[in-house]
Amino acid sequence: MRKTLKTGRIALMSAAALVLSACSSTSDLEIAESFAAQRADIISNSTPEQFEHYNLVRAKSNSTEVELTLIYSGGGDLAPAALVDGLEETYCSDSEIYSLMERGVSYKFLFRDARGRPVLERTIRSEDCEKHQ
Repeated sequence: MRKTLKTGRIALMSAAALVLSACSSTSDLEIAESFAAQRADIISNSTPEQFEHYNLVRAKSNSTEVELTLIYSGGGDLAPAALVDGLEETYCSDSEIYSLMERGVSYKFLFRDARGRPVLERTIRSEDCEKHQ
């Protein structure tokens, strides 16, 4: 009887450990997806947003990625690549944004010209922040 109870407890604890480990592996992804969706919704509520020669026209989440679409009207002193370089530095130094990136969220910037043609596409991930620290 005692041996059966001990075996039953071990089996129960093993099953619980298996369930918990399976949940934790998917929960990291689910958490990152949830953060990305929430962040995209917050940004989307402020679109369209105009600054310099750029219009932020769309923000959406795609799994763990926050995808931001900007229309570049040309001219101005700040080319799209220079803007993304500056945004990368800003995102990496902002503790809230960097914390989200450490949890798996990334930011994808899609630049289009006034006719909707692709100009630049770039993604910022937590790994990109190593050069800024």
